[in-house]
Amino acid sequence: MMGNLKESLAGPGYVILNAVRALNIVVFLDMIAACIVMLVKINMQNGFFFFQAVTHAVVALISIFLIISELPILRGYFNRNWPLFGEDSGFLALAGIMMILGVAMLGNLNIEVMDQKHLGLAFWRIVISAGVLAMVMSVINILSTFIFTDRSQGVSARHVRAYGAVAPQKVLSRSISRTSSSRRSFQLSMKREEGLPSYSPQPAFKRMTNRLSRFPLKISSPLRNNNNNNNNNNNNTDNNHLMPGHQANDDASSRYSRDTAGVTIPDLTHHPAIHGWTRNLLGNVCESPHSAPHCLTASSVKSLLIFFGPILLPRLINAYRGLRVSIASRPPACALSAAASRSLNVLFASIAFFLVLSLPFNPHAPEPNIFNLTRSRINTPTDVIFHRLTRLRPDGILTDADNLLREKLTSVGARKVYLTFGSDALISCQFCSFDNLNSYLIYYLPFNVLLPHIVHLLILGVATSAPIAGREAARWRTKFTIAGLALAALDLWIVATYDALQSASPAVRAGQRPPSGLYYLITLLRPLAFVLCDVSCSLIVYLSATNRFFFKPPSPVDQLDNAVSAALTQITSANTKLHASSVARNAVVRDRSLKARDDAYWQTVAAAENPNRSALAEPGKENLTVINNIWDQEEVARAVSRAMAGQGGVDLAQLGMNANEFVRGVTEGLE
Repeated sequence: MMGNLKESLAGPGYVILNAVRALNIVVFLDMIAACIVMLVKINMQNGFFFFQAVTHAVVALISIFLIISELPILRGYFNRNWPLFGEDSGFLALAGIMMILGVAMLGNLNIEVMDQKHLGLAFWRIVISAGVLAMVMSVINILSTFIFTDRSQGVSARHVRAYGAVAPQKVLSRSISRTSSSRRSFQLSMKREEGLPSYSPQPAFKRMTNRLSRFPLKISSPLRNNNNNNNNNNNNTDNNHLMPGHQANDDASSRYSRDTAGVTIPDLTHHPAIHGWTRNLLGNVCESPHSAPHCLTASSVKSLLIFFGPILLPRLINAYRGLRVSIASRPPACALSAAASRSLNVLFASIAFFLVLSLPFNPHAPEPNIFNLTRSRINTPTDVIFHRLTRLRPDGILTDADNLLREKLTSVGARKVYLTFGSDALISCQFCSFDNLNSYLIYYLPFNVLLPHIVHLLILGVATSAPIAGREAARWRTKFTIAGLALAALDLWIVATYDALQSASPAVRAGQRPPSGLYYLITLLRPLAFVLCDVSCSLIVYLSATNRFFFKPPSPVDQLDNAVSAALTQITSANTKLHASSVARNAVVRDRSLKARDDAYWQTVAAAENPNRSALAEPGKENLTVINNIWDQEEVARAVSRAMAGQGGVDLAQLGMNANEFVRGVTEGLE
């Protein structure tokens, strides 16, 4: 069971280990940069700085050497001279060296001249990142070695990284080729004639010389096959030239005797030479690197990684940095706006609709293919298939569609079309022919592939429309559209490259199991993919609209609009208050009692501000005496004296200028 588990991990392990390889190279490049930084910033106070510089240079050279060992070049050199970094070894040696280099790199930061103050924050981060990443990747390489190594089959983690799912077959073929080559070289060195080996005794000195000069050979006694009756019947003419007492199937007649008891001929159905040399992630089998250009081969994956790696890696780093900045500077969460709620409602309706379509028991679900219904194999005769199907139909009567399908389903090409494009394409297409299966693809694409994706893109467009969904959802319009187009391209590629026989398992191709087909499966998975896409879009819209994630700082135009809106709001509020004050003033002036109280108040204020007047008399009114004038208090008088003398911390000149500016600004335009 453990062997089967490890064999199942070989396919994903190809992708995982190559990603780990890219990270290893990045770590070593980071260590080289850190060594260069420390060489530039080295302290030359005494003569021993030379040895510290040599240490940094050696670490950089070791990193370059390990980068070369991780690249798919010079494999033969490393296999011969550095077997710990060869294909037959795991990543333990690499992980050990990475751990040592990482610890040494972090140890350099303990020196005073290598701290953050002397190196600078940017250079200090390069050094500490190199040490930390080296230690982390060391642990990851150790885990990868134990997870993807299968010692029972002689498969190492480097084999899985190089060959993927076919690593056991590659290892076996390499071991066979090595054994045969060593056997051929051994036979040439022996220089024996055709026939049985000699068993005559030799002198002791010659036997010792042969032992020292060549590989010892252990030859078993000749064994005769007792079950040779069939061979004697088929090879009577070949036995006439044999010596008396010798048989045609005599094992001793070969160059070296061998024991063939219990050896059975393997099932060639599962041989990789017959059924392809590699399998891509979607199940397509490539017979060779050149026979199927549309297949995803190991060399094409490496070429894509080499080409797109330098482009994608900086973008990923920038995206990570932007994510950190966004998380650190995001504002507090806010409530969901009405426009964003409308966008989420549209996406929720889309999710519910496509989820119903993805259920196998919905009214519009495709009917399972007749091979699975009748448990028939790909090579089962048509009459047998429909005889079994008759017993599954109501009242044991085939439908009209079944009869039409029975007339069409008479060849392997027709069965491939049925499994890939369904029964409607096989029955209804008038311009299609089995000589060109792409004609069925042209008939199948418009209503089965393109129309669902167009509807899905239309829903995404409505959900991200600015008049309906607001600005929070509209900012994702381009990204959601690209995601929908990528989903459509993936669907189109799967349908266009699928082969019902080549993509099936060996048991299906050998006629041992019923074929499953693509039509029924992808018809249900397509709406489910839409559901997953819409769920992701809804989550993104919700997180961005509530400022929980994906917060985008406002642009300068937005900031200006917000400032103008705030200023207009304040001006409107001030105008309202001034208008209310004017109304209140008019009411006070026009009422006698209120006017008398207002006059008395202002007379009191005037008397308080004029210490020389103690009373104000008017005809018909009693005198008003000011009591406890604040200006007559001793503390107030001292404070005023200090302020006038410039000792109170008040700049009277500046205060006067400010007052003049205020009066000028208020009275401007009133002339």
